[in-house]
Amino acid sequence: MEKRKDLYTREAILIKSDLVEALQNDANEIVAIEKGKNRQRHLLLPFSYSDFKNLLIKFGTACLYKRCQNKNFVIDENNEPVIKQLFYYVTHNPTFSGELSKGILLQGKYGCGKTILLETYSMLHNHVVKKFFLNHSLLLFIKSVELQEQIRKQSVKYFVKRPMIIDEFGRESKTIQDYGNVIRPISELLSLRSDVGTLTHGTSNFTLNTLSSEEFYGRMIGDRLRMMFNFITLPGESRRN
Repeated sequence: MEKRKDLYTREAILIKSDLVEALQNDANEIVAIEKGKNRQRHLLLPFSYSDFKNLLIKFGTACLYKRCQNKNFVIDENNEPVIKQLFYYVTHNPTFSGELSKGILLQGKYGCGKTILLETYSMLHNHVVKKFFLNHSLLLFIKSVELQEQIRKQSVKYFVKRPMIIDEFGRESKTIQDYGNVIRPISELLSLRSDVGTLTHGTSNFTLNTLSSEEFYGRMIGDRLRMMFNFITLPGESRRN
């Protein structure tokens, strides 16, 4: 009986001579749909570079004042090359030095300005989305320690599909006790977000090699980090004074 079914299948395929072409067309259509979804993940900001810099200064200053730091956001020789790459990224410019389909992980020394730069970007992104009622998700800006605690209190599923910026990536405890069980909330979240392709950004004081070590997330998660992020280094010493 099974052999007869196989014969019927082969006969049906032979009769429909254009089957391969039809399947190829279907595959091309699926690829086009998925490409469209990937483009939709990014909010395209239609700014010139000078406008983008000025907006970062304004919103960055607002971020600093929210922290009770009475000073202006400054663009200088240390952060401007990174800001230019961020501009290429948010305007979908092929000049961007990485892959536009990935998120951005800013690396650098303590206090060099990684957090304020991406927090400023998230504020600008969210303000544009809300002001113009755009069909884009808001960016959740959250420290890794707080994120881990939220996962423990709620569930990892609440954070799998939401676009986010994870600040101080790698600073959290890698394992925690939950009702007697040892769990790895951030590792599990990264794995799930990688599987579904959720856009993730972050900041970290650690290199990819360090994050991929057994003392941190291990080689398996490290390999996923390579797939998820463009690793960009922000040079310079601490701006905290």
